[in-house]
Amino acid sequence: MEQTVNSTPAGGSTPAEGKKPLTRFGEFEFLKALAIIGLPLVHVMEEAMDANLVSPSLEAFGTSILGLCVFGPSIFMICMGFGIGGGKTSEASIKKTGIQFLLIGAMLNVLRWLIPGIIKSIVLKTPLIEDIDLCFQSDIYYFVGIFFVFYSVLKRCRISTAGLLLISLIMLTVNGMLTPVMQKIAGENDIISSLIGNILYVNDTSCFPLMSWAIFPTIGIIFGEILKPNTDEFRETFMRRVMDCSVVFFIAFVFFLWSYKLDAFKILVSPNNDYITDLPNVLMLIALACFVIGAVYYLCKLIGHTKFMGFMLKISTFIIPFYLSQWVLVSWEMYGAQIFKVPKHSFGIPAFIISVVLITGICIFVSSHYGMKIMKVLLSVTSFKSKKGKGKRNAK
Repeated sequence: MEQTVNSTPAGGSTPAEGKKPLTRFGEFEFLKALAIIGLPLVHVMEEAMDANLVSPSLEAFGTSILGLCVFGPSIFMICMGFGIGGGKTSEASIKKTGIQFLLIGAMLNVLRWLIPGIIKSIVLKTPLIEDIDLCFQSDIYYFVGIFFVFYSVLKRCRISTAGLLLISLIMLTVNGMLTPVMQKIAGENDIISSLIGNILYVNDTSCFPLMSWAIFPTIGIIFGEILKPNTDEFRETFMRRVMDCSVVFFIAFVFFLWSYKLDAFKILVSPNNDYITDLPNVLMLIALACFVIGAVYYLCKLIGHTKFMGFMLKISTFIIPFYLSQWVLVSWEMYGAQIFKVPKHSFGIPAFIISVVLITGICIFVSSHYGMKIMKVLLSVTSFKSKKGKGKRNAK
């Protein structure tokens, strides 16, 4: 691997001769940005299908698009874990960051569900309770927040990364055993189901339960601890081995599917069905994600220091503004369709493409131009820093 470029504090890079990578770990930044940029594609389809707006022509391949709901987040979570894997972040700092993510998730739910839900209930005279229920559902930022708090507790207890991996595997197994019990406890109460669903899978209100998904950032943390202290030559060898192992593992897994006559798509979207447990789903996704990470490493090495890699790094830097913006736009679009009484099954392929392109373009513009300002506001709101003491010190 060629000599890397030193990153500036603002997230850019200094000029270099020849074709050099923008960052030493450009593949993780690239994949993190790609996973985020692809969210409008999935979320527009998902919300349109939930609202019964999708036309028969669009529904024909809409289910396949929803399969990306699992593949994208798994890669994103591995990349997120990589970011903290090689760092020297303290337990207190990790815990604080986790609480901030939980607060950001709560604010997002107010913006995307509660506010448009209130408008809809006023205009259409519909009950507000369903929109309130949505505010308690687990989301990727709730998961990130809970995982960070969970990880900080393990660091305080001096549990190693190997211990974290073992705990994640145990949780994955226990999750399937406890699901029937939790379903009886939650009953028909969506709020209780959603709250429990932040920790383990209950039903379709459980998007990213900790016990199901902790394995993915754990894999990322392991990658970070292995790669960050080592040389570029070691990194290239490691990535080649990762790709080799993932191919062998995936072939063995395909043979397993064929032998037991299992449905690959049902495994991909697990645990949103009773067909199979979480473990086959996780094994498939880890094999695919590891292969993609290795392949993108070589792609980034080929692309090198270009404007495109700079653009992907910028999106990766401002993933929070992009994520928040796309969810608000997608949600308000679907609420608007209900408020203006758009006919059922009228959302066809042209409308879908236009929606995805517009929402993605707006979010790229917002995150690229105003991402830093949005981040400062979010950090200021979620840090609870008192300004009174500062004012008194200045007065003296």
